[in-house]
Amino acid sequence: MNEAPHPDLQRALALSADMLQAAGRGDWAGATALQAECDRLLRQAPVNAAGLMALRRLQLDQRAMLELAARARGVVGEHLARHHVNHRAVSAYLDTADPD
Repeated sequence: MNEAPHPDLQRALALSADMLQAAGRGDWAGATALQAECDRLLRQAPVNAAGLMALRRLQLDQRAMLELAARARGVVGEHLARHHVNHRAVSAYLDTADPD
């Protein structure tokens, strides 16, 4: 028997691929917007044997998304740390330049 995943699962797979592309571009707002629709489809879709493979693909996509998010979070953390150092340097300069 050659079953296909339920149409809702097929649509969730397409959305998941779109989410990964958005995350790869750094478009986290776009990825988040797609996640809500993907979640809705997953909650309502019945799962047949072919659907199990679709769910496995979704799981792999989610792992990839988490890896992208972890890298992005690391970059933001580095920028924040540099900003904090720069802020302290400017504050120290202003404190020494203050004639009071």
